[in-house]
Amino acid sequence: MPNNSDKKRGLRRGAPDESVGSLASQALSVLASRRAGKPPGMSERFLQALEQAVCKGGQHDRDLVIREMASAGIAREDIADLYVPMVARRMGRAWCEDTMSFAEVTIGAARLQGVVRELTEDWSVGARIYDDGPNVVVIVIADEYHTLGPMLITSQLRRLGVSVRLLLGRPLAEVQAILREQAFDAVFISVAHVERLAQISAIVKMLRSQMAEPVPIVVGGPAAEEEPATKTLTGADHVSSDIREALRLCGLKDRMPAVPPSRTGG
Repeated sequence: MPNNSDKKRGLRRGAPDESVGSLASQALSVLASRRAGKPPGMSERFLQALEQAVCKGGQHDRDLVIREMASAGIAREDIADLYVPMVARRMGRAWCEDTMSFAEVTIGAARLQGVVRELTEDWSVGARIYDDGPNVVVIVIADEYHTLGPMLITSQLRRLGVSVRLLLGRPLAEVQAILREQAFDAVFISVAHVERLAQISAIVKMLRSQMAEPVPIVVGGPAAEEEPATKTLTGADHVSSDIREALRLCGLKDRMPAVPPSRTGG
């Protein structure tokens, strides 16, 4: 019977155990390029403090670290966009190295999502926020379980002035109905597992069939970063995990509205 290390080796070979793959998605799903090291300017002290609070502490410990980071001049958006993904990567690496257990990473990932909810504004709101800006839908298909990355992407898009409808694991019938009833300027699909990419092709075709007017479909996420042939496999119009690049590819970058200071943390 394969042990945990065997399953991890299988995951790296591209034949993941389903439960292990879902766990890795939670821990490793991040916004854009997965850097080997932390970006310049990030505080190692606060990175370690946040990781410790998420992995070992309670709600009070997490709140205390966030307050200390804010007092040190670190913007809430930077905590969400930079520090949370880096802690997620470290948790994923610790799991791969057998220094964190399945349960510990699962709990830690859920706590990181809680931190994002507390730090970011209106991440779950479905209605349009900006009448004069682009309107996009971010979709995580029903059999995918990564949510941390899409939540952060949604927050970033809204801070840029984009109205976003976030559909996490909704049934395809519901997704179809939403696309029939609402007009979007672009569709973003986030995919965690490389082996899911071929299945996305049928979903892309289905989504196009529901639109009154054709709009660009962008596929991103960890799977798109790992597979160079993502565009061919999925039939998407564009492939990108960088939201600014995705908006540019869709012709939406020049349509950003003037965003009120309260939306950008200014």
